[in-house]
Amino acid sequence: MDNELNDEWINNFEKTDKLYQDFYKDDIYYVNLKFIYVNRENEIEKINQESFLMSNPNYISREEIIQILKDSTIDNKKRYSLLSILKYNILLDADEVKNFLLYSNEERNYLNIVKNIDAISFEKSISMFQDLNDLIFVFYEKSLELKKIDPNNITKKIYLRSNTNKKTIKKRYKD
Repeated sequence: MDNELNDEWINNFEKTDKLYQDFYKDDIYYVNLKFIYVNRENEIEKINQESFLMSNPNYISREEIIQILKDSTIDNKKRYSLLSILKYNILLDADEVKNFLLYSNEERNYLNIVKNIDAISFEKSISMFQDLNDLIFVFYEKSLELKKIDPNNITKKIYLRSNTNKKTIKKRYKD
């Protein structure tokens, strides 16, 4: 009877561990995409949101970003140009959650500007906060006035011509 292993403590540990499962950092498999459309009067015209399932955990490839941009630059028959890309990634550790909730005025900046249209990687996040990770695209309405040609603002073309009437003269050697 003493040779039998008591595994009750393992079962108790697993039950307790399940209570804290939401506080462990885990890979991010999806992210919320938010599209903010700003009109020419600098007013927010529309906000769209959709979920994006990542092909690789914690990573959105450059090709996926370009496809997202192609799909979202036209809205309601208006063309928009990309103004900014923002990444919101919560990087709290399990032991920081209590202080984060109690002292909400504490300076924490999880919003970053994406400077280049390139692959975007997200850091692992606590399971409880994974639905807060966002990728925000800000679009600005393209101006139609730029397409109209102002007759006073036309640059004239300058043609550079070479002298085509040159003749080659051959010198003959006298024997």
